[in-house]
Amino acid sequence: MKLLKWVLVIVATVMATCILVFTFTQPEFKATAQIKIPWCDLPKYPILMYVGATFAIGLLLGFLAAAYYYIVGQAGIHAKKKEIKRLEGVVSDTNAELERLRESAVLAKKEVKRLEGVIVEITAERDSLRSAAASGTGSKKKNTATMKAVGEKDWLV
Repeated sequence: MKLLKWVLVIVATVMATCILVFTFTQPEFKATAQIKIPWCDLPKYPILMYVGATFAIGLLLGFLAAAYYYIVGQAGIHAKKKEIKRLEGVVSDTNAELERLRESAVLAKKEVKRLEGVIVEITAERDSLRSAAASGTGSKKKNTATMKAVGEKDWLV
């Protein structure tokens, strides 16, 4: 497909060149003419020279315009590449922060599970202490309110 495109471009270029050459070799283009511009008068030249100069000036202006847009385009591409690098850095930093937060979340979940286990153990211990206190087989407290020292009498009686 690319070969076909190149062949067509070459054929079109050769045909355009042949048309220009055969057109400009006609006797009408060999006649001389003088161009008068308000601030200067140009000498007499063949019309073919004016047409050729017009094409040359157009080619030069086209080349300058293409060069300008190429340079501006390259500057734009360079600016976009800098922006892409900056955004890649932002994405990289954001991904690192996200990974750090994920690791933090995993550690927090492990801590929550550990604390839930501690709560279950404390609750079980509390329930066993309550049941032991209710049945009277648990740890006994000294009743110091009714105990008297040896030889002490109750003075209220």
